[in-house]
Amino acid sequence: MTNQTTSKRGLFSPIAFLFLAIALGGFVYAGLGFVGLHEAQIPDSWQQAPGQIVDTGITVGSQDMADGSKLEVFQPKVRYRYEVGGKFLLGEQLSRHHPMRSLRGVAETEIEDLHQGTNVTVYFDPENPADAVLRKSDTIGPMQAISSGLAIGLTCFAIFIVSLRRWRKVTPKTTA
Repeated sequence: MTNQTTSKRGLFSPIAFLFLAIALGGFVYAGLGFVGLHEAQIPDSWQQAPGQIVDTGITVGSQDMADGSKLEVFQPKVRYRYEVGGKFLLGEQLSRHHPMRSLRGVAETEIEDLHQGTNVTVYFDPENPADAVLRKSDTIGPMQAISSGLAIGLTCFAIFIVSLRRWRKVTPKTTA
């Protein structure tokens, strides 16, 4: 009887490295989500003031696609007035870097509770009071990027590790 070892290295394929590449892409996407989350939030130094909605609506536009076609996009628009230091100002930003929406219903939902005359809290930059927003952040897009990037990255990395461990596993084979 002799003891021989048989390697399962033949089971490993370059597809495992594809999973590693996808995992790295997922982690990069999640990282971009963290950057976007930081950009979408107002600084802690911003102050608040009472305000009132003057007007709301939806602006329709178009965005160029990679294949040369146009995509119809919708931007919720809001105008509000607020007072800082005895001076009345008009603002138009819902949040910092507010994205266009590809669905009209989503854009309408964002402003459905903001009717003319509604009292709101306005957040403004004390160094430039004309720079103001109604929402401290718009975290929908960044949070989706973080969660999907981490899910894809962790899943594909786990598949890569499992395939790597199976590839390195050596099993003893006994022969007579």
